[in-house]
Amino acid sequence: MKWVTRERARVDRIACPWLITRFIDPKPELLFVPAKDVRAVAEREQAIPYDIPDVELGHQGPRCSFDAFIERYELDDPALVALAAIVRGADTDDRTLTPESSGLYAAATGFQATSRDDFDNMARQFPLYDALYEYARLQTASVSPRPRVLFVCLHGAAKSVVAAAHFRRLAAARGLPIDAVATGVEPDAVLAPTAVDGLAGEGLAASPARPRPVTLYDLGRATRVVSFGCEVSLDRGRSADQWDVPAVGDGYRAARDQIAARVERLVSELAAEA
Repeated sequence: MKWVTRERARVDRIACPWLITRFIDPKPELLFVPAKDVRAVAEREQAIPYDIPDVELGHQGPRCSFDAFIERYELDDPALVALAAIVRGADTDDRTLTPESSGLYAAATGFQATSRDDFDNMARQFPLYDALYEYARLQTASVSPRPRVLFVCLHGAAKSVVAAAHFRRLAAARGLPIDAVATGVEPDAVLAPTAVDGLAGEGLAASPARPRPVTLYDLGRATRVVSFGCEVSLDRGRSADQWDVPAVGDGYRAARDQIAARVERLVSELAAEA
């Protein structure tokens, strides 16, 4: 994927590319352009803009763009949540938010002043973020994120969303502490209305609110991976379960019944393993 932001980066616009590279996109193309050109370049290059006003991956109240990435891509790693606070303090006026924030701001200011360009700045700062992440990981070692099942369909807009919603319902009913996330290989811009309306009729919420791509973090964190006919690259020795079910757009009930039945078997299997 392509990602674009303002040039002359210091804190957030280096932290976010680090997060993209390490946890989100296996082959990111990072673009830095003058602030006035970000939107035009994003449209021309079909790139995702970040850390500019009025975009999803930007500042929201006291929270910075790094926080927005964590929320959008469901990065529930406690170490990343802790690192987000450090970045937030360094990137805003709240430098006392964490003991590390003022130091990160000072270091980032020095790197910005002495780097040839933003790519040189990234190359020099990424090891700093690797070290801060490891520090945060050690500080949060006693806190473990809940296991998760990853559902993947082509557009991340229907089958995976329906499966994740029913998995969350059944897992909660069984007291099984496992989450579920829905993703797409080529995500659509919006969820399929058939899936949203069908789930709503069952009292279930469609999540995420907008389709998102499968990430490095998803693949690394998943206890199980279920694919609806998509190629999913996993580490050696792991494979995705392949589920062949009717298209949700061809009729919610038929697709829902097959998905729910398979999800129920998966929940029972995971409960037995637990």
